[in-house]
Amino acid sequence: MKKTVLIIFLFLLPLVATAQMKVGIMDPDLVIDTLPETEQVQTELQNFINQRQTTFQNRYQDWLSQVTDYSERLEAGELSETQQLELEERLSEMQEELNSLQQRIQRQVQERQNELFSPLLLRVENAMADVSEELGLDFVINKSSNTGDPIIYYASQRAPDITERVIQKLTQN
Repeated sequence: MKKTVLIIFLFLLPLVATAQMKVGIMDPDLVIDTLPETEQVQTELQNFINQRQTTFQNRYQDWLSQVTDYSERLEAGELSETQQLELEERLSEMQEELNSLQQRIQRQVQERQNELFSPLLLRVENAMADVSEELGLDFVINKSSNTGDPIIYYASQRAPDITERVIQKLTQN
């Protein structure tokens, strides 16, 4: 009889511990969208993107114009074999430069986005921690995480951290 009670108690212990944990949820997109600065940040980012797109479009149009000119001259038989090879090499180099420019612009846009949104995200993180402490929450999880955002936004100091034990288990072999 004592063994049965002990076994039942051991199975119910995790349920009792879990029942005492307080978990909150948060929709980070909604929080960010409600901040008055978000519109200004988005406008500044869009202006940055538009400037970079204009730069790229100008270079692309120049390359396209030269490709068209080359094709017309080739069809008209105006190019020697040497001229043809030189123009093809130059157009190929221009295309590589365009590809490089496009990658550089994408990187610049990502960096600018991070730069502009980091202060907002830090404010959200600090406010979330304050509210979580006020409410005595142990964890705050993302309300909807289909975008690759973190699942858990906040864990109180009361929450057990098993990181070291997992590392030990993995490195025992």
